[in-house]
Amino acid sequence: MVDITAIGEVLIDFTPAGLFEKGEQLFECNPGGAPANVVVVLSKLGRSTAIIGKIGEDQFGEYLTRVLRENGVDTKGLVKEKQANTTLAFVHLKEDGDRTFSFYRNPGADMLLGIDDIDLEQIKDTKIFHFGSVSMTHEPSASATLKACTQAKENGALISFDPNLRPALWKDLEQAKIKIKEGLALADIVKISEEELEFITGLTDLEEGTHQIQTQFKVKVILVTKAEKGCFVRYGSGSKWADVPGFKVQTVDTTGAGDAFLGGFLYQLLERGGSIDQIRDQDWIPIVRFANAVGALVTTQKGAIPAIPTYKEINKQIQSTGTDLFIESYRPQFHYSPPAMWMNDPNGMVYFEGEYHLLYQHHPESTVWGPMHWGHAVSKDLVNWETLPVAMSPDHNGAIFSGSAVVDWKDTSGFFEGGSGLVAIFTHADIYPDSDRPRQRQSLAYSKDKGRSWTFYTGNPILSDVEITDFRDPKVFWMEEAGVWVMVLACGDHIRFYRSANLKDWDFASEFGKSDGSHYGVWECPDLFELSIDGSNQKRWVLIVSIGDNPDYPEGSKTQYYIGSFDGWEFVNDNAPDTVLWLDEGRDNYAAVSWSDIPEEDGRRVIIGWMNNWRYANQAPTASWRGAATLPRVLSLTSRNGSVVLTQMPVQEIEQLRKESHSWSDVAVTPEVSFIHKTNEDLLEIEANIDIRSGDEVHIQLKSSGQTATIIGYDPVREWLFIDRSKSGLTDFNPSFACKHGARVVPENGGIKLRIWLDRSAVEVFANDGLVALTDQIFPDDPIDNVWISTESGRAELNSLHIHTLNSIYKPEGCTEQISRRVNV
Repeated sequence: MVDITAIGEVLIDFTPAGLFEKGEQLFECNPGGAPANVVVVLSKLGRSTAIIGKIGEDQFGEYLTRVLRENGVDTKGLVKEKQANTTLAFVHLKEDGDRTFSFYRNPGADMLLGIDDIDLEQIKDTKIFHFGSVSMTHEPSASATLKACTQAKENGALISFDPNLRPALWKDLEQAKIKIKEGLALADIVKISEEELEFITGLTDLEEGTHQIQTQFKVKVILVTKAEKGCFVRYGSGSKWADVPGFKVQTVDTTGAGDAFLGGFLYQLLERGGSIDQIRDQDWIPIVRFANAVGALVTTQKGAIPAIPTYKEINKQIQSTGTDLFIESYRPQFHYSPPAMWMNDPNGMVYFEGEYHLLYQHHPESTVWGPMHWGHAVSKDLVNWETLPVAMSPDHNGAIFSGSAVVDWKDTSGFFEGGSGLVAIFTHADIYPDSDRPRQRQSLAYSKDKGRSWTFYTGNPILSDVEITDFRDPKVFWMEEAGVWVMVLACGDHIRFYRSANLKDWDFASEFGKSDGSHYGVWECPDLFELSIDGSNQKRWVLIVSIGDNPDYPEGSKTQYYIGSFDGWEFVNDNAPDTVLWLDEGRDNYAAVSWSDIPEEDGRRVIIGWMNNWRYANQAPTASWRGAATLPRVLSLTSRNGSVVLTQMPVQEIEQLRKESHSWSDVAVTPEVSFIHKTNEDLLEIEANIDIRSGDEVHIQLKSSGQTATIIGYDPVREWLFIDRSKSGLTDFNPSFACKHGARVVPENGGIKLRIWLDRSAVEVFANDGLVALTDQIFPDDPIDNVWISTESGRAELNSLHIHTLNSIYKPEGCTEQISRRVNV
C-alpha cells in the first residue's frame, strides 16, 4: 500500500539567479510542479509516495524523472509524450519573495495526460490521493484527473485537493471556478489561499468562507494558508476552527511553500493513523504548526524541491520558538519524553552534584528506531526534567547502544587529574568487516563538566568477544567490599560478570542464567544491586534482566528479576531455576535500570524504565516523538510467605504535582449504583482501598466523553488484577495492542489497595504497596474526564478513595500557579 499518490503537473521552474554582467536576468533550473512538490516532502519524511503525470520525451523530462526517483518517489505512473515538451514555468520574484509565473505550455506534455495513460490499479491501495486544478485546465487531462480521483475515493482513499489557481493557464475564469468546485465536491482535505477562498466564495472572512465550503461540499478539513501569518484551519462539524501562527524566517523564494505546507500536514495526518475522524481537537494546532514550519523553511532557499527540509530541521524550527508539549494530546505530562524524535532504553543514569542524569537511546532524526545516540535530560527532583543536547553520537567505532554511567570518585580511570567526574560505559555497535554480522563491543566516554560534554576514550573499545554476537548493555558499579568495579553484561541467553580496577581493563569473573528464568527472547539491559529486606540488616542482591520480543509470546518485550547472593565474582540464585519473577506485569515497562551514586543518606534504589514494548514501539500513534519513560520508582525487598520479593512505588516527589484532592470513605458500589466522579482533568492520581469480600468483580473505568474506556479491574475469585485496554481508544495500529492482561494479587485483610497514576497516554497501577505493578500505554480518542467504579454483580465497599488532579510539568504560556486544595465528599 502506498501512503500517498498524486496526479498532475511535473515541470521545470526557472528561478531568478541574479544578473549577467550587462544586467540581463539569469535563471536557474529547478524541478517543480505542485503535486510533485507535495509527494517529495512526504518521501523525504519517510513515507511511500507515487506520482501520475506526463512529461516530454526531452532532457527536462529525464531530469525530472531522475530527481523524483532520487527523492524516493515511485515514477511508474509518469509517462512520456512525444507530441509535446515538458512544461516550463518562469518564476518572477518580487522584493518580498512572492512571485508570479510565466508558463510555456502550449501545449505542455502534462496537458495531454489521458485516462488510457493511467493504470487505475496503481491507485487502488493508496491511503491518500492528491490533485490540483492545474491538471484540470484542458482536456484530456481534466477528465483523466477527475476519473482517477473518483476511482481513488471509491477505493477508500482520503482525497486531498489544492485549487492552486493560476489565472494565466485558464481561458475563462468562470470555467476555472466550475472545475475547482468539481474538485471540492470530491475532496476530504482542501488547502486554499485567502485569494482563492475569495475567488470561490466571494467572501473575505475566513470563518464565513470556510463554513460555506464545508457546508456546500462536505469537506472535512479546510486549510487556509496566510503566508508568513500562518494558517486558518476548519475541521470537524459545526464551528470548530483554529488560527495557527506562522514562523518568522528570512524569505528568499516562496515557490513551493504552499505545497510543502500541505506535504507536512499530510505527513502528520499519516503519522496519526491517516484518519481525520480520529484526530482529537487539541491535535490540530501541533499538526498545522508542523506544516507551517515546513512551509516556512522552504522559503529560505531558492526552488521548491531543492529547498524541502529534513525532519530534524523542521523540529529544530518548531523548538526554536517554543514547543507544544502542553497541548499535544498524547504527550505525557508528568512522564519524561523527548521533545522530538525517538526514545528507547534509559541509559547512564547517575546522580552527581545535585542532578539526576537520565540518558537514553535516541534517534535524533526520526520517530522510529535508527542509528543510536544518547539523548540526555537532567532533574533536581526526578519530576521536572530539562532536556540537554545529545550527549553522544556514533563515531568510527559504531552507534551508541545501551550502557551505564558512574561517578569515578577516586579517579581510578585517570581521566580527572586526581579529581572526580562521570564515566559512561556503553556498547559500540557496528558490523564485522567484510560481513553482515553485527559487532558489539564495550567502550568508555568521560565528562569533566557535569555531563554537558563527553569525550570518547582513545583506547576504545575496552572489551570485546568475537564468539558472542549479542554482547551488550554494560551496567557498572563500584563494589566497596571487593575494592573493584563490577560490570554486568548481557550475552544473548545469559549474563556475564567482569571486574576492573580502573574501568579500562576488564577480567572475566563468571556467568549466570543459561538455565534460569525466562528465555523466550534475547537477554538485554541487566542491572545488579543489593537491598535490605523489610528495612532490616539482612540483605539480598537483585539481578534485573530484560527480555526482547518473541512473536510466539503475546507479552512482547518484558523484564524479569532474580533474588540471590553476589560475592564480587558470581551470582547465585535463591530460587529454583524454573522460577520466573516479573518486574512489571503490564505491557509497557522495558529495559528498566537504576540510578548509580544516589547518596547513602538518601538510601533509595531508584529505577526507571522505557514505557513501551518492542512489539509495537515503532508504530505507536504519536507524531513528533515516540517513546517515554515510566515514573521513577523506589525498589524494596520484602519477605512474603517465606519468599523474598521485590516491591516498587513511584518516588514520593511525584506528590508535589497534586493540584486538587477529593476524598470519600465507606462508599457502597452495586450494579445499580456505580460511583461516578467527573474530573474534567486527564492527569490523575487515584488511591483506592477496596473491600472485595463479596466475591464480585470490581472495575475502575477511566472514561472519556466519547465511548472509550480503560478498565482497571479485580476478580476476587481468581485473585486477578488486570488492565483491559481493548476499548481504550486508538488500538488498531498493531494487533497486539488491544488486550486484557494482568497478574495475581492476593487480598490483604479482605481487600486490596491500589495506587493509580493516569497520564495522557499512560496508566501505571501499583497493588498492595507495590507488590504488583502494571504499566500500560493508552491512546484515548478523547481526554479521559470520568472515573467510574462499578461491579458486575453483588456489592463492593470503597473503604477509602482519594482522587488527586495533577499539574503538568510543562507550564503553558500565561499559566498561573495553581493552589493545592482538598475536598472531602
